Amino acid sequence: MKQLLILFSLLIIGQTTLAQDEEFVDDNWLVSLPIAKLRARESNKMILMVWENASKYPLPIVVRSENGKNVFIDNLFAEPKLSELLSQYFILVKVSDEVYAHLFAEIDGKRKQSYIDKFNDDTLKVMDANGNIVGTSGAYTELLNLSKFIFKYGLETSYIKQEITNYQRNKDFYSTFYLASKYIDYSILINDKVRSEILALSDLYFQEARQFLSKGDSKDKNSLSQRLYFTQLKQELVKGKSRKVLRALKKYEAPIEEVNIALVIFLRYTAYRLENDIELFKTLEKEISLLNLKQAQLIVNINR
Repeated sequence: MKQLLILFSLLIIGQTTLAQDEEFVDDNWLVSLPIAKLRARESNKMILMVWENASKYPLPIVVRSENGKNVFIDNLFAEPKLSELLSQYFILVKVSDEVYAHLFAEIDGKRKQSYIDKFNDDTLKVMDANGNIVGTSGAYTELLNLSKFIFKYGLETSYIKQEITNYQRNKDFYSTFYLASKYIDYSILINDKVRSEILALSDLYFQEARQFLSKGDSKDKNSLSQRLYFTQLKQELVKGKSRKVLRALKKYEAPIEEVNIALVIFLRYTAYRLENDIELFKTLEKEISLLNLKQAQLIVNINR
């Protein structure tokens, strides 16, 4: 946050703006979502997207300066220095309303109504490198605190770079599932303000992975379906819902495939750690890999 405030101060003093080219509508705002996705993958950033027509109306914001005072600016879009500030943390893109129908067709029937509402409204939308919405700037009736917004959503995504790359190269069950799983791991490492939204993002990819699995004819379909189910339970551990996980495991009646046994042991162990049931988690400790022990500890730490 300190770095953000210092950078803001420097930009207000004055800084050379980037040269414009045909990819930019003004300053640091791109006009092409596909190019924004590519830039996001290359630079390990999230995308900050707004509908072009929405950007023609004032968006008042407040930013905290280096001396701790709130600086009010009546229109984010009219201040090039703020675009420079935002471009340090996001890939900026203003998307023409003319492509709305095409983009909507890609999510129609595949997303919940709450997601559709975020897609349709005039807010600033934070997206991952594949164009899935993580969060928004909120209602226009609320004054946007830009410093808090950047602190929450200005994420560095090199941790998931390989999975994002694999997904882009070949979208199938495996690339989608591994990206969904990696987003769970990523949620453990980032600030708690955005954790629930990253977990919701992982759910989108799990849903897509499930669709790939249902349409395929893999001989490992049963074990893969089982692994998907158990991996999603890991989300509940990150949320601190250990009892929900233990109930789900207790109710699970199908034989557990050998390839998934280690995952189930990890779920039980971590749930018992969260419950502080020393006797039970100690009996499982010797069966957990060092890597999983460390991750279990991280999950415990964020729920203390």
